[in-house]
Parts: sequence; C-alpha cells; structure tokens
Amino acid sequence: MAFIETLSTKPEWKRHLWLISLTFPTTPLLGIGLALATGNPHWVWLPVVMFYILVPALDYISGNDKHDLLGLIQEEVKSSSFYKFMVHSMLPAIYVTWITGAWYFVKEPWPWDIYLALGLSHGWGLAFAINAGHETGHKTDKISKWFALFMLLPSFYGHFRVEHNMGHHSDVATPRDHATSRFGESYYHFMSREYPGGWKRSWKIESKRAARKGYSRFSLKNEVVLSTVLALLVWGAMIAFFGLGVLAYMALAWFVSATALTSQNYIAHYGLLRDRRPDGKFLPCEPHHSWNCNLLVTNLTSFNLARHSDHHANPSRHYQYLRQFQEVPALPYGYMMMFLIGYVPPLFRKVMDPLVLKSFDGDMTKVLTEDYVRQWEAEQADISGASEAPGVKSPAV
Repeated sequence: MAFIETLSTKPEWKRHLWLISLTFPTTPLLGIGLALATGNPHWVWLPVVMFYILVPALDYISGNDKHDLLGLIQEEVKSSSFYKFMVHSMLPAIYVTWITGAWYFVKEPWPWDIYLALGLSHGWGLAFAINAGHETGHKTDKISKWFALFMLLPSFYGHFRVEHNMGHHSDVATPRDHATSRFGESYYHFMSREYPGGWKRSWKIESKRAARKGYSRFSLKNEVVLSTVLALLVWGAMIAFFGLGVLAYMALAWFVSATALTSQNYIAHYGLLRDRRPDGKFLPCEPHHSWNCNLLVTNLTSFNLARHSDHHANPSRHYQYLRQFQEVPALPYGYMMMFLIGYVPPLFRKVMDPLVLKSFDGDMTKVLTEDYVRQWEAEQADISGASEAPGVKSPAV
C-alpha cells in the first residue's frame, strides 16, 4: 500500500502511530463511559473482549511489521524527545483510569459479573502501566526513575525496576533466573516461583547496595522499601476515599496485572539457555536468548517489547530503536494469543516444545530443563562446600 510505504520513509509521520499506545491503558474508560451513557453496566465487559479477542484478531489481520513502521531511521534522532514524552504521558492516564474504575466499582451494588469485569479490565490497564514503567525504568535520568516508580505503584510492583534491570537482565536464560521459564514447565508452576522470586531478588540486590554504601537495608534509600511504603500510602488513600469495599477492586486488578507480567516472562524465554565458558561462567545474553515477535499490533501495544531479542541484547536501547532480527527464535502468535495458550499447559507445550527443539536441532543440552537446573544447583553446592574448606577460595560462576 502506498500509504504504508510513505509512512515507512517518513519518520516524522510514522512516529504518530505511537499515539495509539496511549489508548490501551485507558480502554477500561470506554466500557465505563458506555455503561453510564446507556444505563447498562454490562458494557464494562467491552474492554475485556477487546483485550482477549479483538487484539489477537488484529494481530492476525495486520500481520508482521514488514515495513518497520515501529522502527526508527537515524534522521529521527532529533525527535527523540517525542518518544520520551509518549511514555511519560502515560502516568496521568494510568491514575485517571485506575481511580475512575474504583469510583464505578463502589458506586452502587452490582451483579458479581460486573465486579469481575471491572477487575479484569482495569487489571489489564495496570498491565499496560507496568509495561510503561518497564520502558521508563530503563532510562538513566532521575525523572524517568520517579515516573517509573509511580507507574508501578497501583499494581504494587514498585520493586520491579530493581528486580528487572539488575536481576532479570543479568541472569536471564540461566538457572539463576526465576523469570526464565524452563522447558516443560507449566505457566502455573512458573507463576509460583516467578512472583515471589522477584521480591526476594530485588530485596537481596538492594540489601547488598545498602551494605556497600553504609546505610540500613530498611532505609528509604532502599528502593524496595521506598516503593512499598509509597504503594501502601497510595492504596491507603484509595481506601480512605472510597471505603473498604474498593479493596476488592484493587486486589483483583493487582492480581490480573501481576499475572499478565508473569505471562510475558513465561513466553519470552521459554526453554532458552545461555552457553557457558570453560570456567563455568555464563556467556553474555545474545538475541537468540529471547523469543521474538514482530507482529504490528503486539508491538504497538507494548512499546516494541515483543522485539525482545534486541531488548535483552541491548537493554539500554530505547523502544523506538529496537530492531527486528530474522535468525532468532520467533513466537508463532502475538502476545495476547500466546498468553491465552499459556493458560492451557498441554496446548502450550504442543505449540512451543517443537519450536524449542527446532531452534537447537534437537540438542537438549542446549535447552534449559529441570534436569539441567538440578545439575547446575548440585555444582553450586559442591563449589560452596569447597569454599568453606580452609584456604580455599570459591570461583565465581
């Protein structure tokens, strides 16, 4: 199409496609608006239908971003402030949507399915907020750090910036990483170790930083402590204003947003494993250690997060610069469809296991399995035991 070809060569035009991204965290407002306009509260189910049905359908219809509409050419560098503003502008949209949902939730007694729809739709709204916090949290300036922190507070995920940047990116595709799913592992088993593992690792990272810099691990300088205190204050303010009944809304939205992030982590590195050097250390992360997806709608709704290969190989690269790689593991469907498939473990394995084996020519020694993890843990136990012997220094792994 001539229009698409024109966009692909006109960065000053195609950048405005990203304005569509602003609509996704605010989609729940559409359901509430229609419910108020028509007097039919069941319109609040519309965003749920859009997330679970419309987005996968649009992924299928639009297909791959063949013209790299969401990429960037070098001449666009002068417009980089636009892309930064794009993500930062999510902050007020996140809070307006979340607070409006709380108001409607306690507005009057509703049938149980209305409460469920509000929790689901606003939970996905917060999932997009987590993704915005993820992108902003990768920036190095202090303003972006605070924007990221406040984007993550409604979903009680303020520890994520530390956990993700300094934990997951360091350990991805190794047995150390609880946010890398193992070959044959179900989504539900992965969930049981991924979420608590994030809190543990972020606390460990910040505790070490506190010891290194000479302040208490319980100080507000500890980002996990700071974000938790701020989240409690924000949640407390919501309860004080709307009443205790709003807690059910916030808890359900929190659960949906947290499990949405778990779904993304689950599919993004399933079964992938970094090679090791002769001394046992893992080699740096490369593009083929992530499952990639170049579908237009998936990336438009996630700030190019599905171009995950480039993101992990180059964590500091901003979303508008992320590139599509050809010779890397590729997901067969977009994110929302893959999330749905992940909820059904036998179906997920039927879809993904052959792709994992194909990526490594059937060589299971190159796949992250439970057997590999147990073997690695045994090695670490032997090294730890040896280091306790007098005069023996433990090697780094």
